[in-house]
Amino acid sequence: MRIRTLLVAMLAGAVAAVGAPVSAQADDQDPPEVPATPGAWIAGVGGFVYDEPGTLGHQIRFDVLGWVDRHGTGHGVFRFRHALPDGHVVSEGQAEVTCVSVVGDTALVTAVVPDGGSPMVNHVFVIKIIEGGPGRADQIETLQAGGDPTRPAKRYCIDTAPYDLSRYPVRPGGYAFGT
Repeated sequence: MRIRTLLVAMLAGAVAAVGAPVSAQADDQDPPEVPATPGAWIAGVGGFVYDEPGTLGHQIRFDVLGWVDRHGTGHGVFRFRHALPDGHVVSEGQAEVTCVSVVGDTALVTAVVPDGGSPMVNHVFVIKIIEGGPGRADQIETLQAGGDPTRPAKRYCIDTAPYDLSRYPVRPGGYAFGT
């Protein structure tokens, strides 16, 4: 797996993006748990543009710096930003990384919006990053669930594969991850 040069300034500067079409939400489903990988880490800043009905042209940005300690507990910061095609920002904020799982060229990250992190308390962001390889962009799949302050959020890693989601090239930006 190739390691990219990362700018630590991503946590101080850029605000990440978020958004998911209704078809990519898992509110009423109970997805299977994927175990966190002790020692796993991920860092990066990336964006993509939706091309699905209802979200065509929406600009999404995610910034993440996350890791798993030796006890299997996830830590870190996940920032999101969702802008309409005209640039109007409809959602932005920060979530706590609760899980990172890395297997081969694929990383799964789960992050939960804490109370006060945005109006979307308990909202869960799940991203799947597939390493693009030399000269190719990373690929991203996203899934969202929750957002109900009265229901506990799913804090474990979730593989997006069962949901048959669209996969988008990460442009601009990219992610590095490992164990």
